[in-house]
Amino acid sequence: MERNLLLWLPGALGFLAFIYGCQTIAREMSPGEMLYRAKCSSCHNIIEASRYEKEEWCLYIDEHGEKMTDEEKRMVLGYLAETD
Repeated sequence: MERNLLLWLPGALGFLAFIYGCQTIAREMSPGEMLYRAKCSSCHNIIEASRYEKEEWCLYIDEHGEKMTDEEKRMVLGYLAETD
């Protein structure tokens, strides 16, 4: 019985470490970030929010956001600008 326990113990501990790691990596996304990732990744790779200043993001969204409503643009810009 003890031998069986010793055989399963490393696997069980590894599984628990994996589950704990996944939970600590996951984070909640704001609605603006979710929208940004959903809308913008349909046409191109996601650009890190910290790459541009708010004014640059405004121009970028105006040029490339033709498939977004004004409300969606506002939400996405809110997410991108809060990471400055």
